[in-house]
Amino acid sequence: MLYELIHHGVVVPEPPKPIGLTIRVRGQEIALTPKQEEMALAFARKKDTPYVQDEVFVANFMRDFSAALGIEPPLQLDEVDFGPCYAYIEAERAAKEALSPEERKALALERRREREALKARYGYAIVNGQRVELGTYMVEPSGIFMGRGQHPLRGRWKEGAQQRDITLNLGPDPSGIEGEWAEIVWQPESLWVARWKDKLTGKLKYIWLSDTAPIKQIREAQKFDKAIELEERLAAVRQEIERALAAPDPRRRMIATACYLIDALCLRVGDEKEPDEADTVGATTLRPEHVVLHEDGTAEFHFLGKDSVEWHKTLRLPEQVLANLRELIANARPSSTEGNGGHPTRDLPQIFPDITSRDVNAFLSEIMPGLTAKVFRTHHATQAVETSLEGAHVKPADPEYVKWKAASLANLEAAILCNHTKQARGDWTLAEVRYKERRQKAQERLERSKEQVRACREALSTLKEAMRQEMEGADDAQ
Repeated sequence: MLYELIHHGVVVPEPPKPIGLTIRVRGQEIALTPKQEEMALAFARKKDTPYVQDEVFVANFMRDFSAALGIEPPLQLDEVDFGPCYAYIEAERAAKEALSPEERKALALERRREREALKARYGYAIVNGQRVELGTYMVEPSGIFMGRGQHPLRGRWKEGAQQRDITLNLGPDPSGIEGEWAEIVWQPESLWVARWKDKLTGKLKYIWLSDTAPIKQIREAQKFDKAIELEERLAAVRQEIERALAAPDPRRRMIATACYLIDALCLRVGDEKEPDEADTVGATTLRPEHVVLHEDGTAEFHFLGKDSVEWHKTLRLPEQVLANLRELIANARPSSTEGNGGHPTRDLPQIFPDITSRDVNAFLSEIMPGLTAKVFRTHHATQAVETSLEGAHVKPADPEYVKWKAASLANLEAAILCNHTKQARGDWTLAEVRYKERRQKAQERLERSKEQVRACREALSTLKEAMRQEMEGADDAQ
C-alpha cells in the first residue's frame, strides 16, 4: 500500500516537424498536412520490408491513410506515389552517413544530454519517502500498429495519447503538478503512475514503477512465495487434480482436464482476449483442430499461443486424460459464456466450452488457497531456471561473463518452457545478410592481421639471426 506517490507526470513526445511534402494520389498532386505527412513517412520507412508484402497490413494502412486524406473509397497502394517520401528518407540517410565522426559524436552527446535531462525530471518518483525509478516515462508516439503474428489490426494507424487523454496516479497531495491532464486520481493500492486508453484497441495502457522499486519487488516476492508453496504441495495438488479427472460431474472432469494440461504443458488459460485480437489459443480455448490423439497414447498439440507464437508439442498422457479428451473432442460445441472476451472463435466448437479462467482458478483455490493457473507457469519456469543454474556449476570467483552466460542460458530454458519468443524485426532477412557481410569482413581483417603477425615474426627472426651472426663475427675478429 502506498501512502505517498509524487512525480512530475509523463512525457508526451512532440510530433515530427512538418517538411511540406507533396505526393500524387490518383494522378493528382496533394500537399500533405503534418498528420498526413507523418503517416506517409511512417509507411515509406517500411519499404523493402516484408510488411509491404502483407496484404492485410497494406490494406489496413491504406484504409486509415485514405480516411486521413478524406478519400472514399479507400485507396489502393498503386494509386499513391510515395516517391517523394522515399526520396526524403534516402536524403536523410545520406546526410547522416555524410557526417564526420566529430559531428556524429557531437549529435550523440546532445541527444544523451536531452535524455538525461528528461529522465532526471520525469524518470523518477518519490514512493513512500524513497526515490525510485519508473519503468518508462515516455508515452508511446503515434505510429503504425505492428502487432505480433497475424494480428488483424496490423497496419492500422495508432494515434498517440495527448496530455488530455492521460490520467495520473498522484497523491495524497497532487498540488503543483503542471499540465492539462485528463484526471488526477489517488489509488494508493496501485503501482501505476499514468494510464490512458489506447485509441486503436480501446485497452488501458499503463506506466508503472520500475521492477527495481522496493514496493514492486515485495509484490514480486509474494508471487514467487506462492510458487514455493506450490512446490511444497505439488504432489498433493496433482493428486487432487487426478482424482477430479474421474469425478462423476462432467463439468468438474472438464475443469480438471484443463488444469492437468495447464500443469503438464505449462499453458496459459487462454480466455484473456478481445474480439479484435488474433486467433490465439490457451488451455480453455482449445478446439478439436488443435489436438490430435495418436494410437500410441500420445497427444499432439498445435496452435498459436499468445502473441501468435506457434505452440507445437507432443507428449504422452495418462489414460484418464486421454479418455476425457476423446469425450470432450467428440462433444465439442460453441461456448455460451462471456469468456474469451466475446471473440468470434467462441462460436466455433470448443473442447472446453463455457470454462473460463474464473472456473479454473476457483477449482485450483479449493485445493490450495491462492493457487491459480499463472502460479503453475511461475513455478515451472522457476524450476527450469534453478535446474539450469545448478547444472552450470558457476562459482562466486568466476568472471562476470561466465555468470552472465549461465543466467542467460537459464532464462532461455524458462523461455523455451513457457513458449516465449522475441519477434524477428521486419527487416530481419536484410539484417541477417548485413551481419554475415560484416562477419565476413571481420574474418578477412583477422586473416590479414594474422598474416601481418606471421610476417613480423619472420622479419624479427631474420633480424635476430642477422644480429647473432654479426655478433659472432665481431667475436671472431677479436
